[in-house]
Amino acid sequence: MFRFVICRKHDYENYLISAFYPKEARPAHVAVRAFNLEIAMVRENVSNPHIGSMRMQFWRETIDGVFKGNPPRHPIALILSDVLKRSRLSPLFFKRVIDERALHLSDLPCMTIKDLESYGENTSSCLLYLHLESLGIRDLQADHAASHIGKAIGIASVLRAFPYLASKRRMMVPVDVLAKYNISQEEVFRSGRVEGLADAIFEVATTAHDHLITARSFLPRVPKQAISVLLPAVSCESYLKRLEKYNFDVFEPKLSIQDWKLPFTLWISHRKQRY
Repeated sequence: MFRFVICRKHDYENYLISAFYPKEARPAHVAVRAFNLEIAMVRENVSNPHIGSMRMQFWRETIDGVFKGNPPRHPIALILSDVLKRSRLSPLFFKRVIDERALHLSDLPCMTIKDLESYGENTSSCLLYLHLESLGIRDLQADHAASHIGKAIGIASVLRAFPYLASKRRMMVPVDVLAKYNISQEEVFRSGRVEGLADAIFEVATTAHDHLITARSFLPRVPKQAISVLLPAVSCESYLKRLEKYNFDVFEPKLSIQDWKLPFTLWISHRKQRY
């Protein structure tokens, strides 16, 4: 039960999406999301990168133990172990999430858009691959769609977190994009809204939107059972549209408020078998 509470509090959009999964597949969906939250919060819960690296190593060993049938007495490990009795999941995708998060423990900036896309692929896309596996879906078209949606989500998540990251003197908007618009990281950290920032955010957001467009080009060939897995494209687009509404001002306070229409939008998308 606790995993549902965690996801509802910290990952509300995917908590909503879990309702569109077949009943028997919901525990796997929420377990994977709870694992992701645990890994994503390591950076915020440790005082230095060395301790963070130790936590990541613990999770690598935990995943090994889970897949060998010998999980440690950790709630999420036990939940994943139980899920594996009914679902065939790949340890590779769990480890890719861990490894990518570990790369960012030292707050090294992304140098290019490609780096940011790689971040999305190794975090959000890998989670979608696990969700496809939990439904028994092995399909190249669904994988392609999931890859692009994950990249879009990864990029959008960086934009969503921009005010928080800036307050901690952390920057994940690519260095080459900032340089293109003559933006100083230090100036952003000090002042927040600076000249050219909205243009830089627009460029990054456009990349995310382009990935959504590409993902949707696979819709006619994607198995209908995969639609629920790909619904995060809807919530990602919701954020990007609101960001556009506020002229790509990532510091707009209203962007931190949940889109009240999202539950209905997700329902309509699922009913019409689109993402």
